[in-house]
This record gives sequence, C-alpha cells and structure tokens, in this order.
Amino acid sequence: MPRITARLAAIFACAALAASVRAQAAPIGDNWPLLAADRAGDCGLAITSAGHAMQLRANGLIPGEAVRFVLTNGEMKPVAFTAYADNSGGLLHYYLPFRFGRDGGTVHISIVAARCNLTSAAAWDRALITIP
Repeated sequence: MPRITARLAAIFACAALAASVRAQAAPIGDNWPLLAADRAGDCGLAITSAGHAMQLRANGLIPGEAVRFVLTNGEMKPVAFTAYADNSGGLLHYYLPFRFGRDGGTVHISIVAARCNLTSAAAWDRALITIP
C-alpha cells in the first residue's frame, strides 16, 4: 500500500509542477518587436511581430466588455467582429498577414470599446525576423 501512495504523490507532484510552469509561461509574441501602438486614457493597443505573424494586444478595457474589432490589410474586405475583453481587461489576437501575389502591405487595426477608441497600423513583409 505505501508504494501506491508514493506513486500517487509523485504523480500529483508532477502535475502540480506542470501546472505551475504553464501558469508562468508568457504568450507567444511577448518578446516580439513593437511595430505600432496607440493609447487613449487607460486603454492601449500594441502591434508586435516576428515577421510572419502579428500579435494584436489591447489593455485597459472593462473586463468582459464587448469590443468592436476591425482589421484591414490593403484592399481586402475588412475583418470585423465582436471580441470580448478577458477578466483583466485585455484582448489578445494573432494575425497572419498574407495576400496572394503580395510581398507586403499594411495592416490597420481599430478597436472601439465603451471608454476608448484605438487605431493603429503596421507594415508587414514576408521576411522572417530572428529574435535573439
């Protein structure tokens, strides 16, 4: 019986360690270079990128609030939807900027929330950037 208890204790210890490592892990893109930003009062919008992907992050929103999110990339039809701020008043989306036959362009982001309107734009190209 002690072996089963020791085995279960080891399993629980490993699970607790894995959960704590997961909780401390930062989202992909936290160390990517800042391309563009906007600030309105307590709200902020940041666009970061490592070349092939963009991280679109807003903060200072009301937790759980509905936010109108609009993204355009050149002449493409705008991507518009309602997003919801997380429990800390943040919003996080990833975008892969790509258009057939194009090596680059400009992505425009607009976020309309109850207490702030944020807009920003960042250029993109298909080059891969290496982050040290």
